[in-house]
Amino acid sequence: MGHIKNIKIENFRGFDKLEISNFGQINLIVGRNNCGKSSLLESIFLSIGMSNPLLPTNINSFRGLNNSVNDLKYIFHRLKLDKVPVLTITTDSKVERKLEIKPKYNQNLKNDKIQKKSEDELVIMNTSTATPFLSGVDLIFTIKEKQKKIQTGRSSFSFVNEREIETKQEKGYQEKMNAVYITSDSKEKNALQRFSEIVIRKKENAILSALQKIDDRIISILPLPDGLYLNHADFEELVPSNIAGDGIRRYLNIVTTVAEKPNSIILIDEIENGLHFSAHISLWLSILSLCKDLNIQLFITTHNIETIKHFSEALENEKLHSLQGKSKAYSLVHTKNEGIKAYSYSYESFKNALEFENEIRN
Repeated sequence: MGHIKNIKIENFRGFDKLEISNFGQINLIVGRNNCGKSSLLESIFLSIGMSNPLLPTNINSFRGLNNSVNDLKYIFHRLKLDKVPVLTITTDSKVERKLEIKPKYNQNLKNDKIQKKSEDELVIMNTSTATPFLSGVDLIFTIKEKQKKIQTGRSSFSFVNEREIETKQEKGYQEKMNAVYITSDSKEKNALQRFSEIVIRKKENAILSALQKIDDRIISILPLPDGLYLNHADFEELVPSNIAGDGIRRYLNIVTTVAEKPNSIILIDEIENGLHFSAHISLWLSILSLCKDLNIQLFITTHNIETIKHFSEALENEKLHSLQGKSKAYSLVHTKNEGIKAYSYSYESFKNALEFENEIRN
């Protein structure tokens, strides 16, 4: 399917409407808090896995929500359930993927007023509050590809009651795109499994080299049955990675994820979380090198100016010069009259903005 080229977002989270064109292979999303950076990553994630009925609740769990039926309403712009979120992406191979997220309402409640909105849609209203009883969502997706029949499908997620859920997935549909979302607080979850698969492919030296940029006393990494262990020059026995500190764990999670997923799309939210600023340049060098070698498209959010500067600095590395023309930065900004807007920067304009200390993150 290739890389994502364009995206159009309507009625999703804080976006009433947002369009971004001409993504690069490496995309840095910058801006202040609460400007939609995470929502942009989530919209991409949903568009890539649009047949998976669990993704709407998964993206809520990324934000620490409890996945109750009430939490589903936070997918909808300004909590307006009559405004259907629509996410549309096109790839560099000119495939269009469109996802509509439609609310489902509980049709089995008693003693409530039923309001007919259309020929095929009933909305149950609570007589005391006059608000719909949201019980789930339908994911209606369409794929348009040149010289091929338009492909459509529907998956759904519903709460049967407060504790039970029911999912239905489009039969026979197989996703051709692959994406991984690394949340802002995730550390070494599943790193053992990922590293084991990397060892099988004989690519473990790339991970070791990355870690040694943070701590050159790390001699080797060993995947053992109960977790990842570090052979560290300062210790007489192996050290479990889960007590090596948040920075090492966060670093391991990001680098093993990128190294394990060739030809995929990696989404990293607030990349600097849990990392000392001294590790930023090493992390950028590591993941940019992996993206170059493994044909990975990268979307990363940050609001940290040091992280932004280190991104630009890493692209100055001689081995990464070929990525300069494939790298873009996007600044998300709240505007008074047009909602959230995205302003794009090529590598050169991005670099110049930093040199003149322009506040591109604003």
